Order: sequence, then structure tokens, then C-alpha cells
Amino acid sequence: MTIAPETPLNLTTSAPERNMRLAEGVGEAGLTYAELAERLQVDPKTVERWVNEPGRRPYARHAHAVARILGTTVWELWPARQPQETAPQTPTVVPVPPVLLAAARDALSRVDNLDLGSASPTAMAMHLGSLSSALRTVLDLVDVSGVST
Repeated sequence: MTIAPETPLNLTTSAPERNMRLAEGVGEAGLTYAELAERLQVDPKTVERWVNEPGRRPYARHAHAVARILGTTVWELWPARQPQETAPQTPTVVPVPPVLLAAARDALSRVDNLDLGSASPTAMAMHLGSLSSALRTVLDLVDVSGVST
């Protein structure tokens, strides 16, 4: 059974429901869904869904990789992903106590250096808990200061 079509265009889905920009980009690059999927290290069916299912969009890392492979931009392939322009906001500086900054940096450092391949579930839970606690404290501080998050 073939999972992905041999050609980039699968005409079984009506045109308005497809991401024609992506389908045409894959075709213009001379690739099949399977070839693009192989380069991205995803299932060929995933690429087919990005094209044929209007609500499906890839994770940001995959969207950027697809755009790079096809020689275009993420915004060209998925215009709905483009952020809406808003008026520039003046950042509000919230003083954070040094002890809280140190605790947050320590928690982040431990999570960054955690070897997920060999760490025990208990160690992962403890590191995740300390990072979560530090983030919660920082967000509480920001909320109390009247800064909208």
C-alpha cells in the first residue's frame, strides 16, 4: 500500500480545501510528498495532510524547514501563520529580586543540562517541578506589578 502519492499533487481533494501554495511549491521543487517527508524526517502522510487538510499546519521548525527546502518563506506557504502587525508596545520593566533570578537561572540550567536519555523519571519530574515553580513565581511577580502578560 502506498502512503504518499508518487506525484506532488493529489487531486482527490477539492482545490479550495487544499494548501495550493504548498502543493505547487512541492511540485515546482520537483519533489514528491515522500521525498519532502524524508528530508524532514516525518511521515509522508504528514506532508500530505499539510496539503490536503486546511486546518493542518506543521510545527514551526518543520514549517521553516519546508520553506527553506522549497526556497520560499513560511508566510508564503502558510499566510495564516503570519503574525498580525500591532502597534509597538513600550516594554515595562519589572524589578526581579536577585534571589529569584538566581533560582530561575539555576532551574533553567538544570533542565538545559538534563540528559533525557539517561535521566530517571523522578529526576525529570523534580527538574520540571523546580522550573515550573520558578516560572510561576516570576509570572506572579509580573501579575502583582500590574503588567499584563
